[in-house]
Amino acid sequence: MLTDIQKQTITNLRMQGLTYVEIAAVTELSANTVKSFCRRNHIHPLPSEPTTSGICKNCGKLLNQLPGTKQRIFCSDKCRYAWWNKQRRKQPYHLLCHYCGREFISYGNRKRRFCGRECYLLDRQGEGVP
Repeated sequence: MLTDIQKQTITNLRMQGLTYVEIAAVTELSANTVKSFCRRNHIHPLPSEPTTSGICKNCGKLLNQLPGTKQRIFCSDKCRYAWWNKQRRKQPYHLLCHYCGREFISYGNRKRRFCGRECYLLDRQGEGVP
């Protein structure tokens, strides 16, 4: 059973934005006890303003971080796609197509046998060489 002083302390600290674990360390209670008390009494931290911390990995623009959400790395999906596409093109392999004999470039997969889907399907169906 929590004392009135503990209840007031938990309420004040939670309104300041402290986590359950931080409150538990201060009050010397279990984190689950603090969590249960806060949920039963509908005690939520006050919403704070979005903070600007971090920069986009792709374009360097400042990111707006919302409290209580996963930390952002990219400013948009466009930047995320562009960054990943740059990263995966690390080592090009120059290979020959087993069907048509043309040279093609494969990024990251040196075991690739065909230059495209058409050559793969024609080879599989047993068609003659174009």
